[in-house]
Amino acid sequence: MVELHVVRGDITRFPADAIVNAANSSLLGGGGVDGAIHRAGGPEILADCRRLRASTLPHGLPAGDAVATGAGDLPARWVIHTVGPVYLETEDRSPVLRSAYTRSLAVADELGARTVAFPLISAGVYGWPRADAVHQAVTAVRQARTAVQDVTFVAFSDEVADLLRDELRSGGSAVLVTAEELAAQIDSGGASSGRPPVLLDVRWALGDRHGRRHFETAHLPGAVFVDLETELAAPASAGRGRHPLPDVADLQAAARRWGISAGDPVVVYDDTGNTAAARAWWLLRWAGVADVRLLDGGLAAWTGAGFPVESGPGAPPAAGDVTLSAGHLPTVDIGQAATWSASGVLLDARAGERYRGEAEPVDPRAGHIPGAVSAPTSENLDGSGRFADEEELRRRFADLGVDASTPTAVYCGSGVTAAHQVAALALAGIEAALYPGSWSQWSADPARPSATGPTPAGDSDS
Repeated sequence: MVELHVVRGDITRFPADAIVNAANSSLLGGGGVDGAIHRAGGPEILADCRRLRASTLPHGLPAGDAVATGAGDLPARWVIHTVGPVYLETEDRSPVLRSAYTRSLAVADELGARTVAFPLISAGVYGWPRADAVHQAVTAVRQARTAVQDVTFVAFSDEVADLLRDELRSGGSAVLVTAEELAAQIDSGGASSGRPPVLLDVRWALGDRHGRRHFETAHLPGAVFVDLETELAAPASAGRGRHPLPDVADLQAAARRWGISAGDPVVVYDDTGNTAAARAWWLLRWAGVADVRLLDGGLAAWTGAGFPVESGPGAPPAAGDVTLSAGHLPTVDIGQAATWSASGVLLDARAGERYRGEAEPVDPRAGHIPGAVSAPTSENLDGSGRFADEEELRRRFADLGVDASTPTAVYCGSGVTAAHQVAALALAGIEAALYPGSWSQWSADPARPSATGPTPAGDSDS
């Protein structure tokens, strides 16, 4: 696995086999990192770029692609030029941003480079929010299949260096908060972040529609009840499944009702091992809320630690002002799910008997998507309803054929408990895409094949 480092400094002075240039598409030297590398590298790099433009790249270098030239006077053997995408609130361009890193590493592999220095791509004049640009950068490099041994992110400011170091350190801590940690944050008024956490209670279970009643019986002080069926999903349909992703405008309106403002930390919980709360965790992260944690162990962990609860409907919070945009976490659609196992691993997070086709309590057909691997969500938890420790989760997923370099996607019945699997994978240092329609969408389409039995291929039925 590639080693990752962060330094604060000038990338044009950093010694590495290859230095990555966050170029403009013309490859002729612009502002920022691009201009600095052309100036520091001398005329050789500029001449190479002009030859590329005149010969093989008459229209410039597309965003997400990469090419190499000599390094001129720079302390490197090569410069790898890549173009990051301009940030748009109305379009998910994160796959293109990650491609800028993975294509650069692929070019480094072709060159035989073993050490590579990256700037933070698209976080300058291209407008990418820096915290998300950092997350996309680290995720892309961690998941890349590369022979590069050492990647150093060369930060252009102290702020970016701190964000990168936090991202490298965070691992599973960016997913969970313990009851004791949460109580300390509440008692201090969020002193470490400057904001107290917004608490969301997501009581829901398949076949139990009395979440609000459970909330009113007992909930964390100050928590807001979130209705999974109406606030964390669009209306069900055969074409989209039982819990389609909500329109981002509807999710934003709900998040503001819950009291979330820009920059607020959020903690979500339930009383079923976070199998429902993970839907809120995933949706808010997908929509761009940077700091969302699951209360490890949920309500039982809170009360078990001796902390108080409230009863009743709770006071409505002051309206928030958060602005959300879609696409900050990866998803796959039904077509991608159909072919995913050809080049990656598709995990089925449902109970084993549903995967094997022995029982199907709610969806049109029994069985699983051909090629999918059974990975019941319940096995992410220990006996107390807390997540297993990170090393145990890494071993569990390795046994299923998944590590940080494996293209991984997850589905369940309707995209709820699959989010729990995505959280468990994140704890293990693995980013996974969610298939929102899941089995409820797949099984409703008679043209889609199904498989039964304990193996991925199973007894396929067309």
